[in-house]
Amino acid sequence: MGDNSLKAKTVSAMLWSSIGKFGTMGISFVSNMVLARLLLPQDFGLIGMLQIFIAVSEVFIVGGFGQALIQKKNPTHIDYTTVFYWNLFASIIIYCILYFSGPAIARFYEMPQLCKVLRIQSLTLIISAFSVVQSNQLVKQLRFMTLSIRILAAGLVGTIVAVIMALQGHGVWSLVASALVSNIVSVSLLWGQSKWRPTFEFSWGSFKELFAFGGLMAVSSLVDRLYSELQGLIIGKRYSAADLGYYTQAHKLEQVPIQAISQVVSQVSFPVFSFLQEDKVKLLAGVRKNLSAVSYLNFAVSILLIVVGAPLIRIVYGPNWDPAIPYFQILCFAGMMYTTSSLNNQVIKALGQSNLYLYANLAKRFIGIVLIFIGAAFGIWGLLISVAINSYLFYFISASINKRLLGYGIAQQLKDIGGNFLVAAVAGVVTCLLGFFMPINQYVLLFIQIIVYGVVFIYLSKLFKLAGFRTYMEVIKSKRKK
Repeated sequence: MGDNSLKAKTVSAMLWSSIGKFGTMGISFVSNMVLARLLLPQDFGLIGMLQIFIAVSEVFIVGGFGQALIQKKNPTHIDYTTVFYWNLFASIIIYCILYFSGPAIARFYEMPQLCKVLRIQSLTLIISAFSVVQSNQLVKQLRFMTLSIRILAAGLVGTIVAVIMALQGHGVWSLVASALVSNIVSVSLLWGQSKWRPTFEFSWGSFKELFAFGGLMAVSSLVDRLYSELQGLIIGKRYSAADLGYYTQAHKLEQVPIQAISQVVSQVSFPVFSFLQEDKVKLLAGVRKNLSAVSYLNFAVSILLIVVGAPLIRIVYGPNWDPAIPYFQILCFAGMMYTTSSLNNQVIKALGQSNLYLYANLAKRFIGIVLIFIGAAFGIWGLLISVAINSYLFYFISASINKRLLGYGIAQQLKDIGGNFLVAAVAGVVTCLLGFFMPINQYVLLFIQIIVYGVVFIYLSKLFKLAGFRTYMEVIKSKRKK
């Protein structure tokens, strides 16, 4: 694949991945807006209590093999069939474990209803196991148009099911049904779009080879999941289901744009960086351009969300969800570094440094968990502030590692992204001050703040000739010429 061909495929992949993620973001936005008015905070809290068990189980099922297939330059058919059957076997075993653990988990939270909810919700693990190989093949081939269409269709159908069931008064089961239906539609479309089919073959040699990289990635992913779900576990155990519902919905709304950006970057950058792993000069140039572009977008979105947090929460969820506003703003502040951290992590993985990646991740998460428990001693506020501190700490650790691997460390990176942050911050301050002097309808306020922020941000970006701004302008101009 030539440089121009790779660049064209990368731009197209980033565009389609963005369409998929931000399209899903729109669907999720509308879904949350409707369901928050039909369901109780406790309903969302119940699902939040089970999230740690589902999330950790997914790590054991995938086992890092998906990333190993992408990192390996030329995986064979036997590699794919081996991973397929391992995923299926692991999903069935783990489902059985969760099924029989249901009563104990319900007793832990002192909520008997959780047992039935867990047993049904966990079926998504078996369904999802049928999609890992085909989706990873499409990612490796940078076929993000196919992936995006599937994600959008599955999300839309799942949302429709949830709304219909919520209108009929099914409560938390509306959310459970939505997850099941979305997964079924997603897998069905994927099998229809992919020509690959498993044969009755399994190779222990292939398993061991992929596990050498994927096993370490699995341990690292497990630590990540435990860390990310720990907040919900602590809140669900120490506080009420309503408190967890406020946190869960604030986190979900924050994740919609910020995590979508991070996932787009991770999905596309990992296979591209893996392709360039033997050419450090081109890899470094690609990393610098990507970091500048994604931080430009991520900082802009994060600071805008912090500024418009109050009217946004009230419009999306309703006035009864006001307790979620400060949760949302703190989580957005933490999310400012998600994408930059993620990009640094993709470089480490793409270079095949699974040992280094694992050890660094273990160190980061150990420190993070200690800080979370310290913060939790001061209540939910302390917990959330510790999460924000961790987010910045994790970035500095990942950037320090890339100083060793690529010679691209904290000082150089801050120089590349500093302008993006300052421009977004100034635009945020101007917009925030405007809100203080405009005590008007929430819908009108939100609209005016978004417009003012966008105008100020773009004007300053153009004035200071930010590299991230120029990158997006180049993409827009290239699309217009076609």
